[in-house]
Amino acid sequence: MPTLIKRTGSPYFIACFDVPQPDGSIRRLKKSTKRTKRDQALKRALELEAAEQKAGTATDETSSKAFAILTEAAEAAARGELAEGRARDLLARLTEISTGQPLRFFTVASWRDEWLAMKAASSKAATRRRYADHTAAFIAWLGDKANARLEAVTKSEIRAFRDAIREGWTEKPAFDENSEPILRQRTAKTVNHYAADVAGMFRAAARDGLIVANPAAALGKLPELDSTEREVFTVAEVGKLVEAADSADWQAGLFADDEPHRADRCADWQGMILVGFYSGARLGDCAHLTWGNVNLARKTLSFMPAKTERKRKRLEVPLHPRLLAWLKGRKAGTDETPIFPTLAKARAGGAGGLSAQFIRIMDAAEIDRRTMRAGEKGKQRAQHARSFHSLRHSLTSTLANLDVSEEIRRRITGHESAAVHSGYTHHERKTLARAVEKMPSV
Repeated sequence: MPTLIKRTGSPYFIACFDVPQPDGSIRRLKKSTKRTKRDQALKRALELEAAEQKAGTATDETSSKAFAILTEAAEAAARGELAEGRARDLLARLTEISTGQPLRFFTVASWRDEWLAMKAASSKAATRRRYADHTAAFIAWLGDKANARLEAVTKSEIRAFRDAIREGWTEKPAFDENSEPILRQRTAKTVNHYAADVAGMFRAAARDGLIVANPAAALGKLPELDSTEREVFTVAEVGKLVEAADSADWQAGLFADDEPHRADRCADWQGMILVGFYSGARLGDCAHLTWGNVNLARKTLSFMPAKTERKRKRLEVPLHPRLLAWLKGRKAGTDETPIFPTLAKARAGGAGGLSAQFIRIMDAAEIDRRTMRAGEKGKQRAQHARSFHSLRHSLTSTLANLDVSEEIRRRITGHESAAVHSGYTHHERKTLARAVEKMPSV
């Protein structure tokens, strides 16, 4: 039963009571009731006493349970019976007593599934597919060890996986006439993507406290000296692309003979090429533009590149007079209406996709793709130095040849931080507009 006292100069009653400690001793506590009336102070004192005694009992109970588990572990070890499974069970029980949460144990394979599930909510579909493919390769490469505990993977094993990917390792290789696997060496850039995705999986595990350290943390990137250097189109070649896009002949074989949108697709591709050349927008960004991205009065094109969407980085590019004239010749729709309706829903890859269509236009314009490596069905993809993305490089190269400063070029193409870009002033927009207007008409 608590007692009540008052201190000189304080209007509040003080509650005094004893609380048993885990070691058997008694601790005398004094706590203010924050009450000035005795009956209310006594009621509050009883509440304080009950709370402290409960906490002391809980602490004593927790300590007893933890001590019992440690004793059980020591006895099992003395008998030589503390196998891994038993040790994990005891550790899990001890952790749950301490934190109130059960201890989670993952194998490499089960954590990979958990990690991909977490990424599903925060990553784009294409990125998720890449994560899934690259980590699936790692699981296959590990073999039986994929079912071992997560912390068993070492840095040397991740490095060995990276080196195997570099040399062309694949789970289902093709074989030559001597039954030897055919290995196609991958570029350093591709290998670095594999390593980065596997490292990300382990980094998340370390962040969640499932492993002490990320075994891939100190794995350096390979020098990307063998990647295909993107080549540009000349201004004359861009003009030939626009002209070739206007003929429906390049669509033969891609779509049904009676397909009704051939002429519209021709017009859309002319605009796509102009946007790619004069704004540096990537293929997917061009295809998904709507009339809400265009401000004809301000003569600007404003959009958020998919590549930097997570950074909320929005670009505002001045419209070149040639592109502005093309847009004014179109029938504008609502803000949600696609500028290129026949291309807006098309896939980027695959037969009949946007890339395949642009290749046909290049062929029709008799423009060399500059093949760097031939493709082999079921073995390796072809590599070409020129594609739609080359229009982006063509923009920066043409501006550089016209003595436009690197700073301005980077602002036009979006190679700048979101904070700097958002601080553009009206004067800077005019500077960018003058730079774009230096581009020749095609």
